[in-house]
Formats: sequence, C-alpha cells, structure tokens
Amino acid sequence: MRIVFLGYGEIGATVLGPLAERHEVTMVVTHEPAYAGLREQHVVTLAEKLGLPFRFARRADEPQVLPVLREAAPEVLVSANWRTRLPESVLNIPTRYPVNVHDALLPAYAGFGSVNWSIRNGESRIGLTVHVMERELDTGPVLHTVEVPIGEDETAGSVYAALLREYPDAVLTALDRIAQDVQPVPQPTEGASFYHRITEADTRIDWSLSTNHLFNLIRAQSDPFLNAWCTVDGRKLYVKRAKRPVRAYRGTPGRVVKHAEGGVAVSCGPSWMQGSDGIILLEARWEKEQPGPAERILPGPGIQLA
Repeated sequence: MRIVFLGYGEIGATVLGPLAERHEVTMVVTHEPAYAGLREQHVVTLAEKLGLPFRFARRADEPQVLPVLREAAPEVLVSANWRTRLPESVLNIPTRYPVNVHDALLPAYAGFGSVNWSIRNGESRIGLTVHVMERELDTGPVLHTVEVPIGEDETAGSVYAALLREYPDAVLTALDRIAQDVQPVPQPTEGASFYHRITEADTRIDWSLSTNHLFNLIRAQSDPFLNAWCTVDGRKLYVKRAKRPVRAYRGTPGRVVKHAEGGVAVSCGPSWMQGSDGIILLEARWEKEQPGPAERILPGPGIQLA
C-alpha cells in the first residue's frame, strides 16, 4: 500500500524501516532533530539512508507541508511517536485510514507517559494498540493489540525496550488487516483513562508515602526517562535505582537510617502504617554530576531527604 509516515525518534525509526520494506512509503514527515530539546534524529537519518522523501514540520498541517501530504496520495497514513495533534485536514487525506500506534492497551492510559504511569500504578501488563485516528487523541477503533507483561521489579527502561521490539510487527499486522478489509473494532468506554504529560514536578519523591509507592515511582522514572528526585539541604538529588528492603527500616520519613543491603536505607511513610518499610537506594546523582553508588553519595546515617 501507499503510505505517508509521520514519526519521530527511536520509535519512529523502528517502525519506518520495516514499513519501507513491505510498503511504498511516498512521504516521510518528521520533527527537526532538536524538537522540544529531545535531539532525536533517528527518523531523518533512516529516511536519508533509504532514499525516502522527507519534510520537517512541527505540525503536519503547516502550509508548506499539507499540499505535500496530499500529493503523496496515501492509502494509509501511519503515525508513530508523532508529537503534535493531527487535525481533520490531515486525517482526511488517506483513502483508507489514518493509523496510530499507542504504547498502552487502549482505552486505558490514553495520552502521555503510558509506560511511566503504568509502572507507577503497579500495573502487571502494558501493550501496543494500533488504532484508526479520530479527532480526539488516542480514540478511534482498534485494528490490532499486543500485550506485554510488566515484572514486579521491572523498570521503565526495560519495559520501553520490550515494547520497542513489538512495534514493527504490530504496525505491519494492522496494515495487513486493512489490506484484507478487516473492520476495526470500536474502543470500549469502560476502563477508559487519559493521562497528562509528566513534568519534573510529577517526579519528586514524597517520603511520606509507602515503600511500594516510592519503589514504583523510582522504577517508573528509570533511564532513559527523567529520574525521580528529592533534595538534601536544598540540593537536588536524582535517584536512578532502588529496591524494596528485606527488613523494615523505619523512623522519620526521608531520614537515612543506615547503609544496608547493598545501598542506603531510607525510612518512608508513617512508621505505624503497614507498608512503610523504607526503601534501599542503590544509585543516585547530584544535579549536574555523574551518577554513582548511593553509599558514596549519601555517606552516613542521619541525612534528611526532602
């Protein structure tokens, strides 16, 4: 089929390569590599390597881009990590469907940061949904889904990598179904949720919460994402890795209790509350400094984290 591709970053390139092998990609639209400070040039590098025509755009309906999309005459428009909303003037261009791949099992976790929010909420599964795009973000009938498990100690980086491996087959299977005239299935309304974009304020550690809350936050914000953070005497400290303790470490929330279990034991939550067993920090870094073992960065008991 004739495809117009809109995508950005590692996810975009992961989809574009196999897509170009199986279909006729008539136009690629991507953001400038420095878009939003992300500096991801994966798509443009691949488009140049494959000899595919491409354009840069912040929005797909920019006056210099919209006519190019129409001239490309796609049967299907494929969106993978395109980072701005697509208006109806773009969605109406393909003769068959505009299609998006979203990193969640819709209708749950529509919106932003699906991997991070899923782990923060303690979910045991995530997935990809390839769906027909409508005016509202992440709505539209479903063509194909893939489920991926989330281990109870798994980090966002690991889950992201597992999802990345599923993107090509998910999109190609959905396109096969379109070619076979398989009708997409409307999304149910039950269980629908929409999450906002995660900012640094959303990743601050609240030491008054339970062990599970903090552990899920820290693993949800593992590399390559913005790490969870706190302060020590006004100085910002990012926590890169942590684990649940074998024994309970209790006291004032946020207090370094001792070096233990291969890291730094920090108390959390009210000491009387079940599940407030503290947490073991394994790796951290001061703002604008290199990461290192938490035992080196927090050298002794009594330090108060806020």
